[in-house]
Amino acid sequence: MRIAKELPPSGLQGSQFRAHQIESRPEEDFLQTIQQYLGDVNHMQHRADGAAEQLAIGEIEFHDAMLTTEKANLALQLTMSVRNKIMDAYQEIMRMQV
Repeated sequence: MRIAKELPPSGLQGSQFRAHQIESRPEEDFLQTIQQYLGDVNHMQHRADGAAEQLAIGEIEFHDAMLTTEKANLALQLTMSVRNKIMDAYQEIMRMQV
C-alpha cells in the first residue's frame, strides 16, 4: 500500500493537485502492484525450495524450514484466493445484460 502517493507533491496546491491526480495512470499502478506481489510470491516459493534443500543437508533447523515453507504456502493460497475472486467478478460482469 502506498500512502505517500495520496499526498500532494510539494509545491502543488488545490486545483493543481487535482489536475495531477487526473493525469496519473491508475492502471499502471495496479499492474505494477500485481507484478510486484506476484514476484514476491515467486521469491517466497524459491526460498521455500531452498530451505527444503538446506534442511536436507543439515544447514538449517527444521522449524526454520517449516516457517519459510508455510509463509510461502500462505502467500500462494492468498494469491489463488484473489485470483478466484477476480475470475468470479469477471464472469459476473460477462453475464450482465447490456
